Amino acid sequence: MGLNDRVLKFIAHKGLAAQKFERLVGLSNGAVNKMGDNTRKSTLDKISNTFPELNRVWLLTGEGEMLKPKEQKTDGNAEMVGRAFRASTPDEGVANVRFFAVTPTATFQEFCDGESEDPEYIPVIAPANEYIDESSCVFEIHGESMLPMIPDKARVLCREIPPTKWHNISEGVIVIAYRDRFVIKRVIKNRLGNDDYLVIASDNPDYPGEETVSRADIRCIFQARQVLSYPIR
Repeated sequence: MGLNDRVLKFIAHKGLAAQKFERLVGLSNGAVNKMGDNTRKSTLDKISNTFPELNRVWLLTGEGEMLKPKEQKTDGNAEMVGRAFRASTPDEGVANVRFFAVTPTATFQEFCDGESEDPEYIPVIAPANEYIDESSCVFEIHGESMLPMIPDKARVLCREIPPTKWHNISEGVIVIAYRDRFVIKRVIKNRLGNDDYLVIASDNPDYPGEETVSRADIRCIFQARQVLSYPIR
């Protein structure tokens, strides 16, 4: 089993798509398929830094176990699990999650740059009936397009939806990247299962009306779950 096979095995263990793995690590599209014995050390360093639980000796040689044994910390902090989730004690239910600001002029490239560099993390207490995992992140919303439910500068806990489940989003608020835009909108109509389009709109009536987005233009979707002080309806 070569390096490429071991990387793919780890990706499967994490339940990620290869493209998602590449985006988290900061690699170009298709980089995983090109990995081999001549893979640069800088690339391996990125993987190790992003997923510190991965045993680098196993990654390089196949020897030992895929994952490092969990370490017992003496400072009260649990081991980081993946890049997007770091639980902390003694406050059970508190986790550090990826944090991004979404401005009215935000672009998808700006979001990718934030992920491929060293993303900021903020501590979050999991709201009632919610869970925080590697798909979770917090977006700070700038602008008034979603008033009155989501005010300017509100911080919204979201969960990334894999493309295979986009058609299941029947309602609610989403943070969506399409073409080169990155916005927060409400789902008005979802036809991604049959006709390959999604209709979205702002809550604020002072903003432009509905917009139809083709599946081919969608880059990623995050389901908005909770403003960090109250649930989203």
